[in-house]
Amino acid sequence: MISFQQSGELVYHEIPSTISFRNQQDLMVNLHDRVTIDGNTNLAGSNKRKRGRDHSSYKANSGIIGHGVRDNKDEHMLRKLVHKEIERERRKNITKLYASLGALLPYEFIKGKRSISDRTLQVVNYIKHIQEKIETLSVKRDQLKKLVGMSVKENIMNKVSISSCNGRIVEIEINSCSIEDGFHLSKVLEAIVEEGLHIINYTFTKRNKRLLHSVQSEACDTTLTDLSRLQQRLVSITNTWQIFT
Repeated sequence: MISFQQSGELVYHEIPSTISFRNQQDLMVNLHDRVTIDGNTNLAGSNKRKRGRDHSSYKANSGIIGHGVRDNKDEHMLRKLVHKEIERERRKNITKLYASLGALLPYEFIKGKRSISDRTLQVVNYIKHIQEKIETLSVKRDQLKKLVGMSVKENIMNKVSISSCNGRIVEIEINSCSIEDGFHLSKVLEAIVEEGLHIINYTFTKRNKRLLHSVQSEACDTTLTDLSRLQQRLVSITNTWQIFT
């Protein structure tokens, strides 16, 4: 080592190597301690940051799970509310339908019947009653069709014509529709006899879906026989049908 003295001369001093080595060792020890301390400090900070991140992640996951649970509860409550509303509307509609159904029934069917079950039973009874009535009307309709409803264009009125030959022979012709039991032939013959005629012959033929009846009779006393009155009686008899039995 070189130094200056007050006299301005340079002085050379020899420094032992042991001092330099010791200082170097002390420096290494201090550096090692510092590195160790800093390393532990940095590691502790790193662990703290890691634990902080883990805690934050746990809180985030917990929040997500909690949010999902709340969503499930809200969805369940919403479904219950929707179900209640649908059920309420269904009951309301059923009540309206029962009320309208009861309004269609005659009073004698719902008199004293207040419960829904009783009124439902009366509805069944009323339907059976209507069905029976419809069947009866259907039978009457068929009879009317058989007697007067075959064709609008057809002339179903029975026509009676009477002619006299030689003053004693009276020929009666009845042009009738070809409906079975359209009129009672026995009543026609009875009326002819009551007017003082004696029946000689009776025939009938079918022509153009109609029947042509021919009755030949003989007058016992022409002065006692009113042919015009007989014709009126026969027209009335042949056009008066027993529609319903």
